[in-house]
Amino acid sequence: MIPAKQILKLSAKPLRGAIEAKRQTSHGIGVEKEWRQDNKRVLLLGCGMVAEPVIEYLTRSADIKITVASNQEEAATQVAAKYRNTVPQFIDANDARAMKSEIKNHDLVISLLPHPMHPFIAELCVDARRNMLTASYATDKMKEIADRGKAKGIMIMNEIGLDPGIDHMMAMRLFDEIKANNGTIESFTSYCGGLPAPQYTNNPLRYKFTWFPRGVLLNAGTGEARYLQDGKTVSVAAGELMTTAKPFELMPGFNLESYPNRDSTVYLGAYGIENAHTVLRGTLRYKGYADAMQTLFETGLFSQNKMNLAGFTWKELVKELLGSRTMSDEAVKEKLSTLFKRDPIKMTTLRKLGLLDETPIPDNLSSPLDALVAKLESTLMMPDDESDVIIMNHNIGVRWPSGKCEIHRSNLVVYGTPGASAMSRTVGLPTGIAAEMMINGEISQRGLVLPFARSIYEPILTKLEAEGICERREVEEVD
Repeated sequence: MIPAKQILKLSAKPLRGAIEAKRQTSHGIGVEKEWRQDNKRVLLLGCGMVAEPVIEYLTRSADIKITVASNQEEAATQVAAKYRNTVPQFIDANDARAMKSEIKNHDLVISLLPHPMHPFIAELCVDARRNMLTASYATDKMKEIADRGKAKGIMIMNEIGLDPGIDHMMAMRLFDEIKANNGTIESFTSYCGGLPAPQYTNNPLRYKFTWFPRGVLLNAGTGEARYLQDGKTVSVAAGELMTTAKPFELMPGFNLESYPNRDSTVYLGAYGIENAHTVLRGTLRYKGYADAMQTLFETGLFSQNKMNLAGFTWKELVKELLGSRTMSDEAVKEKLSTLFKRDPIKMTTLRKLGLLDETPIPDNLSSPLDALVAKLESTLMMPDDESDVIIMNHNIGVRWPSGKCEIHRSNLVVYGTPGASAMSRTVGLPTGIAAEMMINGEISQRGLVLPFARSIYEPILTKLEAEGICERREVEEVD
């Protein structure tokens, strides 16, 4: 899960005056900085919500120097000014020569850029013989690049945020404990959601964005899923994901629903639970989210087909998607009513999201999805004065040698505060801890590294517990 407000492009020179200012202050309290030759240097690509928890954690060590690369001069300067041994810098992330030069000047690269940029950065890191860390999923392309890096002694760590990240580590700790006591793992379900705190769910989606809306929308509208249920593989086709949502009753204090996430079957081998008959990793949302997303999908707003939207209002775009920009309002109402099978809530969803307004759509957008992303970015991003909550749940079905069966349950709930979101902390802190371990030579693996080994997950989880990110466990005996 990569939060919003990240950078897509960076510029190529230091922020004017910022570096000198940084040499004079530390944590904003006038302590002079010392730039030593033996500083361990970290290049942090991205200055979004996750960046600050990473910087805060790493700069607890006086031996680590951080360069924050961003095209947002004010934001980068403000963040860097809070922490010792931290300087802002402009770099064009698409300029291979400038990037490679900068990478060579650092010992570790942490990429908080949008995930499509990770392979490009990884290629440069391998060429420069520098280790790399990102919280994003390990794609086939990243695995391929990491394999080449392994021959050069390079480590590329992925999936070290929240989901993926903390979910892996808490699951692996449970699996290893159960196996050490000769238990057999028969089933595993894992759910995670980053949500607005309940008091801020005042919109039809019951959701606010803390990372790129396009990624959220693409997952809802075009995402596929695959999981194992009672020994049978279940596949969910693109466009059907939201129709699979069902109530999630484990925590009745929250009105939640869940739906499957990506391909859960790949974790049978990765987790070492090949004998399990059920393996499902899912996403949590507040009840009503899936119906609202399905409404947008049925209206055609997830379409990526090119359109000239110059001069369109939102109502006109919906009309065009229904057949004609010039149709009457009464015809629109009737078409939508038929499309939604007379469901008044779906019509209300469009109206409350402003999708039937006469508001003009920006001229520089070229598809319904582009327009929808822009609309939700302007209306449903998490404001700085609101807070969020992270909810994670693991359920593991265990059979003991005696024949007794149990459900081992792990729950994690983390609340954010205004200005310090739960999402940024639960992604940024494990990223920072893993980065510290990499810098200090505490991880011996090379090539693609995921946090599945006890030598990696145990120290990270222990340090997260010291930060107040703690699971609660329950055991339930079953017939």
